[in-house]
Amino acid sequence: MATAVPFSCLGSAVRNSRLIAGPNLLLVTRHSSLATYLAGIIAPMISVGRIAERGYRMFSRVFPGCSMISQAIAFNLFLAFFPTLLIAVALATTRIGGKTSLLELVKDFTEFLPPGSQGIVSEFLVKRSPEAWKIALLGWSGTLLAGSQVMKLVMEGIHIIYGDEEKPGFLHRQLRGLLLLLITIAPLLGAAILGILGKPLRHWIAHEVGKHSILQGRWNIFFPVAAMVLAMLALTVIYRVARAKEDSLRNVLPGAAVATLLWWISDAVFGAYVRRVPYSIVYGGLAAVIGLIIWMEISAVIIFLGAAWNAELAASRKPS
Repeated sequence: MATAVPFSCLGSAVRNSRLIAGPNLLLVTRHSSLATYLAGIIAPMISVGRIAERGYRMFSRVFPGCSMISQAIAFNLFLAFFPTLLIAVALATTRIGGKTSLLELVKDFTEFLPPGSQGIVSEFLVKRSPEAWKIALLGWSGTLLAGSQVMKLVMEGIHIIYGDEEKPGFLHRQLRGLLLLLITIAPLLGAAILGILGKPLRHWIAHEVGKHSILQGRWNIFFPVAAMVLAMLALTVIYRVARAKEDSLRNVLPGAAVATLLWWISDAVFGAYVRRVPYSIVYGGLAAVIGLIIWMEISAVIIFLGAAWNAELAASRKPS
């Protein structure tokens, strides 16, 4: 038979249980808060540690295995630079080149060239030959020859970074390098033009659109952002096409983003270094050429670092 319990007794029992459990609950609450606080500190430290470890492995994939390849890429980029300059000279003599002040920019740039090439470019600029298309065709031929060699070296370095044992044959590498150059030359040149010729283009837009246009203040942001987007697009294609085993753009986008960010940082740092350090005292008239080759080698290393980041992500996705 059930016995009725007065409500006053129940209330007293509840109060007594709270008094007994109160210190323990307070202790548990304090421990829980401390654990949450420590977890909030340790978790970012673990994430930073993992990123640092992955960054170390990324560098170890590039150095020293791709050091000589980076130097070879810089050399071939330098060889491809002058044929590309001939294309710019041919464009400078056109009506569009005159509107964008490209002709004056090329004239100023020839002051930093070696004596032989400076004379050739200056002579063409003075004569203003009507057969500019022949110069452009010659420039395209040299760009394709040296540029395809650059792409083959890039593919070789990426294979070394991934540790690929099976590599494509000679003819396959030739065709793949040429195809990769044809696909990426437009965004790469676009990024270079927006990065180097941004100021003349802004002047031309200000003259055509008007200084009081609502878009006038936004061009300073548009050109750097557009250059980075084009560079990231070209790097994504390079990482995707360089390896026949790569079958997804999603797997190469992180490395392209990392390489683009590193390229932007290195460009700013190296530009500040060149402006402040009197390296012309050491190299004399070859100072600009040496600086250009160093910048090209840094760019090649950055391409390999982005590929190494993708390789580390691919290794982490494999089942252990």
